[in-house]
Amino acid sequence: MKARTELLVSAATVVLLAAAPAISPLVHLDVSIVSEVLVTAIAVMSVNLLLGYTGLPAFGNAAYFGLGTYGAALSVKYAHVHFIEAIVIGTVAALLGGLILAPFLLRRRGIYFGLLSIAFGQVFYFIAYRYTDVTGGEDGMQFPRPDAVLGGAHQTISELGFYYVALALFVLVVIAFRSVVRSPFGRTLVAIRQNEARVRYLGLNTDRFIFVALLISATMAGLSGALFGLLINFAYPLQLDWHQSGYFVLSMILGGAGTVWGSLVGAFIYVIGKDIISTITPLWQIFLGALFVACVLGFPRGILGSIAALRARAPDTFTDDDVNAAFDPNAPVEVGRGA
Repeated sequence: MKARTELLVSAATVVLLAAAPAISPLVHLDVSIVSEVLVTAIAVMSVNLLLGYTGLPAFGNAAYFGLGTYGAALSVKYAHVHFIEAIVIGTVAALLGGLILAPFLLRRRGIYFGLLSIAFGQVFYFIAYRYTDVTGGEDGMQFPRPDAVLGGAHQTISELGFYYVALALFVLVVIAFRSVVRSPFGRTLVAIRQNEARVRYLGLNTDRFIFVALLISATMAGLSGALFGLLINFAYPLQLDWHQSGYFVLSMILGGAGTVWGSLVGAFIYVIGKDIISTITPLWQIFLGALFVACVLGFPRGILGSIAALRARAPDTFTDDDVNAAFDPNAPVEVGRGA
């Protein structure tokens, strides 16, 4: 996709999202559901950075998502912090979790990386499950949505206000995400996905690149978790469970791995499908799974990935020139990929 076309599509998407609160009642959707789409899309982007670009099976990102949720929830309930502070604390809690887990995860690659990330996630899950006095245990913990403090004045955050806060943060994350994946650092991550041994042979320490990618991913997931907790005013252990990670991974694959806007597409289908199907049948997970299978079979590279492949009419290969360009900061960015 050409740069001008990409800019126009991105601008149109943001405008459409800005008008979503006015459009959603026309299709019988509450604005909180649209907020959930944006919040979930941030979590899906965190998986996309690791799995879609770096090639690491991020099957445990729910750990950072849950840390963000509990970080915000516990700070509101016990420290009585304000809205913005709760978001920051939840995000920092996930970042600290990434700093703790990253040295262990760097020791493994492939499926062992995925299994280890799931194992660490389950550790956090059982901590939240067992410490009933603090976290509420299996029943979870409810907390009020705190006010935002602006210029010394307390401002109540309504559902509409929350949506625009989520939209602003989502746009900032998309801009940061695109800048990262289109930078030499992002090119190096793609090179690691394609041939890590060659990247090491060229003299680069791949562990350092993966370490930074893990921290960025954990921060995004934590931000998403903090926003989700403040959206529903509730925190519960299943937000840390590996099933939650599975939903993020499926949404990423559905939207298009290695694409910037694929996370939003996948999150939209997952959230809307979940909320609509669950009102029809208690077996909504079976039908949602069937929907995922149908979409993956129809769009093997994800929806946006398949559309981009059709536009390019070329196989998605990574040539030697691409690998060499990954380490050249002056190399032109190929905006046709990952749009």
